[in-house]
Amino acid sequence: MSKLNKVLPIVLPILLTVPQIALADLALEEIEVTTPLRVPEEAKNVIADTTVITSDEIERAGLSSLPQLLQQQPGIEITNSGGPGKLSTVSIRGTKSTHTLILLDGMRIGSATSGLAPIQDIPLSQIEKIEIVRGPASSLYGQDAIGGVIQIFTKKGKEGFHPYISAGYGRYKTKEIAAGISAGNNSTRFAINLAGVNTDAFSAFVPDDSNASNTRNIDKDHYKNRSVSSNLSHQFNEQIKIDLQYFLTTGRNMYDQRYADLDRTFVNYNDKTKQEAYGAKVTGKINNRWESSLKIGKSTDLYSAQEKWDNINYLWIDDEVDLYKTSEYQLSWQNNVEIDHGSIVLLYEFLKEEIDTTDKYDKDQRTNNGFVIGYNLQYEKHTFQTSLREDLNSQYDNQTTGSIGYAYQINPQWQISSSYGTAFVAPSFNYLYSTYEEAALGNPDLKPEKSKNIEASLRYENNSSSISLTAYQNTIEDYIIYDYISYGNRENTRNIDEAKIQGLTLATDHFFDNFQIKGSITTESAKNEVTDNYLPRTANLYGSVNFNYYVNDWIFGIEQTGSGSRYNDAANLSINKIEGYMITNLVTNYAFNEKFSINVRLDNALNKDYALAYEGNQAGGNSYVYQTPGRGLYTNLRYNF
Repeated sequence: MSKLNKVLPIVLPILLTVPQIALADLALEEIEVTTPLRVPEEAKNVIADTTVITSDEIERAGLSSLPQLLQQQPGIEITNSGGPGKLSTVSIRGTKSTHTLILLDGMRIGSATSGLAPIQDIPLSQIEKIEIVRGPASSLYGQDAIGGVIQIFTKKGKEGFHPYISAGYGRYKTKEIAAGISAGNNSTRFAINLAGVNTDAFSAFVPDDSNASNTRNIDKDHYKNRSVSSNLSHQFNEQIKIDLQYFLTTGRNMYDQRYADLDRTFVNYNDKTKQEAYGAKVTGKINNRWESSLKIGKSTDLYSAQEKWDNINYLWIDDEVDLYKTSEYQLSWQNNVEIDHGSIVLLYEFLKEEIDTTDKYDKDQRTNNGFVIGYNLQYEKHTFQTSLREDLNSQYDNQTTGSIGYAYQINPQWQISSSYGTAFVAPSFNYLYSTYEEAALGNPDLKPEKSKNIEASLRYENNSSSISLTAYQNTIEDYIIYDYISYGNRENTRNIDEAKIQGLTLATDHFFDNFQIKGSITTESAKNEVTDNYLPRTANLYGSVNFNYYVNDWIFGIEQTGSGSRYNDAANLSINKIEGYMITNLVTNYAFNEKFSINVRLDNALNKDYALAYEGNQAGGNSYVYQTPGRGLYTNLRYNF
């Protein structure tokens, strides 16, 4: 089977010997990005290691979830805790999931309580574009951006009237439907998009006769999701424009509880997540060289469970309760000024994090004021970019972060660049104050994590090909780590002096004849510099490769995603080691005409048995492996009116 797994991606495209299509139809497009500099710029002029995923790429892939899509991107690893709708976390270049800042149309989303964003609940059908920026970005975005930034742009209004509808069906009785409208004229445009999914999914438990709690309730873990995104923009005149946005997604999970009692009166644990964000932005042109924008907004993250623990009678109560609600109040005032030599960005940001929880936290809110100045210069073959930020945090000392980068265009195809940047992450409220059954788990004495990153890149790009080689080293001081020492001991969560992540990423996107090969591979060492142990859930080798074959109205594709082995704990116990894996997916797209298309996927075609995470400590005997999907077929139909 392993030999077939290696040979299949090579053999199949060769067997599909049908007529060629014009190379010009497959040429790489000029792409504009906003996230790396906080101002629109052509991707080729950005020094930061950046990936852009367009809506066309998303539709062609036919994937059912955002974590699946991100897993195929350079330098990214995904952890999933039990199937569709369960917590999925993203790691960029070996950093923790709490080191990745997730933005939705420029707004922070996620939870100050956990430090995570519910990416598993964001439907792909509502996404227009995704920008991934690797490396520290605190000098522009403040806290939470040690590993990088992922910004999701929802679909916007455009001139004309453009409705669409799509429907999908696949394994585990998965049913998805999405519909939306994009419309407008020269001055006013709007869009509204709806999506829903229901699935029986599969059991997260791997049955284990030696563990009683793992032999009960081995049934399918149901999941349903409902989402809406909308936006409205109006251009009053050449100088003033207003944008309004709203996003809402809810997820409901039914799954088996790890600590299920033998006499439980109900089978499944039931929880609900709700993510909501809304904002308003006013943009004005002061003159031909000065543009100013003011944006205000609020995002909330709610997590509730169907049952709670009664500490008096020592039993589970079947009663839905909101375990926590996080609110993030946001304001940004940005000024972009063109000068004779380059451009300047001046920015003020305000952030207030506020939580409401059933837990007994010492504090429930904090504020942050950020002041930024950035400078960008392009002169002949030279590109220079730098930024400096001062954050005034109500809970911690002031944090100063900065970045500097230089690129040299050797010729029209080749570019060499290098950069240095610093970043910080304030500990989440869970890290600081979390308790469980009166036992202290959080540590209020935690310090913010601080990083210093240096990297260098060599890039090549022409009309049909791109390739990049990036080397990086990220040193993180006061790295926060969770390690089991003794139950109820605040030392479970602690700072270590230093963690160091060193790596090399090779990425390519190449068209030749009617073929496309796109992929990346990362080799990496992520270690605790005190113990010399590997950081939890970080592999030494991971990557993906996609082979696509284009002919007339058909696209045939093979996707391969894999990772080496990694430890699930800080102590690097061999019993807690997660084995490496390689999964293969087959994809077919057919366009009946310009409006109607079909996508068929065979995920995990070789029915590989693999794991992305363990729950608990395998050595303690009260733990289990989260199961992952087996082979499954999924079909999606889309019609653009």
